[in-house]
Amino acid sequence: MTDAQPLPRPNKRQLQAAATRDRMLHAATEVFAEKGYQAASVGTITKRADTAHGTFYLYFRNKDDAFAQVFAGIGDEIRDESRLSLREDRYENVLGTVRSFLSVFVQYPGLMRAMVEGMMLSPQVEGIWRDMRTGFADKIAHRLEREQEADAVRGLDPHAAAQALSSMAEWYAFTHLVLGDASAAPTVPELDAAVETLADLWYHAVYGVTDRSPAP
Repeated sequence: MTDAQPLPRPNKRQLQAAATRDRMLHAATEVFAEKGYQAASVGTITKRADTAHGTFYLYFRNKDDAFAQVFAGIGDEIRDESRLSLREDRYENVLGTVRSFLSVFVQYPGLMRAMVEGMMLSPQVEGIWRDMRTGFADKIAHRLEREQEADAVRGLDPHAAAQALSSMAEWYAFTHLVLGDASAAPTVPELDAAVETLADLWYHAVYGVTDRSPAP
């Protein structure tokens, strides 16, 4: 077996291109969060990034593509946080799953508003939203399937249950944490209370028990 060859180092032009793309993506994130989906424009994004208008199209096909790339990063954060939250204890696992999801709404309230606005206006943005929630719901469904095989979960359609649970978490997060008080971001105690409420409902809906004992 031959040793793996080291990857070539990026040259100066590639480094500059990567830095420009990062600056454009950061600018797009800020503009969508501040102005919403419809009012955001290519010109506003390039002005915020301090780049020429044409530079935008070197990195994004159009505004929807920029929006998709912004949310691709958020989707990665949700997946990473969800992996870190996995626990053996049933209730702690539900608690971690809910917290990782709600934390994204608290961190990016403007972008979540832009998403809801955008999916009413653009089929592409609607597709971004569907992909995000499908990934979250599929993760829940797969866990329910595994637990049903082990006779740890009462008889539920895992995919229907996953859709219901993810919808509950998503809409509660939007109405309570994003729209709740537009003048101030939710406090840590408010986030904790929201997580506890949803986790409690989720846990009892799935397991149908009145205690929070660890899984046998």
